[in-house]
Amino acid sequence: MKLTNIGGATGILEHNGKRMLFDPWLDDGIFHGSWYHYPPAAMGIDDLGRLDYVYISHIHEDHCSAGTIRHLNRDAEIILMHREPNYVAMFLERNGFQFKKIHLVKPRTPTEIAPGMWVDMLDADPADAMNHAIDSALILNWDGFVIYNSNDCPPYAAGLEYLRTSYPRVDLALLPYSGGSGYPSCYVNLSDEEKTAEKQRILSGRLQGFVEVVKALEPTFAMPFADQYVVAGSRAHLNQFISHPACKGDLCEPMAEAGLEEKLLLLNSGQSFDLGTRALEPNEPFRPTSTQERDAYVNAELRDKQYDHERIAFAPSVPLARLVGYARERLWLQQQREDFFPIFYFYLDASERRFRIDLSTQAVTEVDEQEPLLEPRLRIAMSDTLLIMLLIGHISWNIADAALFLDYERLPNVYEPRLYTLLNHLRV
Repeated sequence: MKLTNIGGATGILEHNGKRMLFDPWLDDGIFHGSWYHYPPAAMGIDDLGRLDYVYISHIHEDHCSAGTIRHLNRDAEIILMHREPNYVAMFLERNGFQFKKIHLVKPRTPTEIAPGMWVDMLDADPADAMNHAIDSALILNWDGFVIYNSNDCPPYAAGLEYLRTSYPRVDLALLPYSGGSGYPSCYVNLSDEEKTAEKQRILSGRLQGFVEVVKALEPTFAMPFADQYVVAGSRAHLNQFISHPACKGDLCEPMAEAGLEEKLLLLNSGQSFDLGTRALEPNEPFRPTSTQERDAYVNAELRDKQYDHERIAFAPSVPLARLVGYARERLWLQQQREDFFPIFYFYLDASERRFRIDLSTQAVTEVDEQEPLLEPRLRIAMSDTLLIMLLIGHISWNIADAALFLDYERLPNVYEPRLYTLLNHLRV
């Protein structure tokens, strides 16, 4: 059994002449022109070859890119976690991506989809409302080789207990060690020094979380997975505050301190590892990258890239206040479904206009920029064009956050996951 690393959460698993692709993303400029592979991927779409199976963990474009999927052979079989609503299945249907078969596998329900190939799923941590709503983790038992692909789902206590009980031996664990978020990069209520401190706090916690999962799971090998990107364009200066490292080799030190360095598997893009023979192909050492190398690459290759919303402008006659009102109605319906009416304010700042949304009532008010801001609040600033695209649903709030498109002011500076999940319903 051989795994070929491509980059991010994308890789190819090969066994007995069958090939399975994990989370297709090979086209750069996803998230509306923002995300590019870093280090640059050593493989392109044309290098994928014919596939028998494609596992897609969730709908985010760095895991499920239409620009890559449209090039895959249609006689492949798709593997998804069964859920309602199933955003990936809806995405495939909406884009006319008709494959040979779609396997919908229920969580914690091992399912044989081919002789000797058993697929199991774990849902994301229920404590993370957004992740739990869309994401999945794969457990693959293929002729006795057990692969755990956690992608963007940091393992949680109940999930780890299920894994330890049901799969006492894991040959390879593909584990997250980072994440994509606008915090602290885009938070104007923080100084650069505070952003740097928050970045280090979050990053240290994530690296240590990787180590703790390896301790608990005791896989034969653990590979850092689901990262390796950089933000291009006019917001590229914010890369310095993103809470993910320029190199997954940053895990070497904490893994060594825990006595786990022999379990750490680091692969270059385009490099393969055979779980049976433990051979590397090509047989070369891991190539680390530094923050300075990343920034030099961005400045040379990506600084002038434009985002989708920077390429267009809507007419001034677009009824922005009316769109905000329609979006507020939809958000209020969601609040009623959840019975969730916190004392909290969303402020939307466009170029020369400000809207206040009171989450404890149905009110939405256009206010003067000189009027004192109420607390607790999350103020979000963006261009008129971007706000319109968010309100009509062309860009999701969640993706705009990961793309670093939005400037936030959060007071008090306390993360409430449910509020950010709710924000995604603010659309027409």
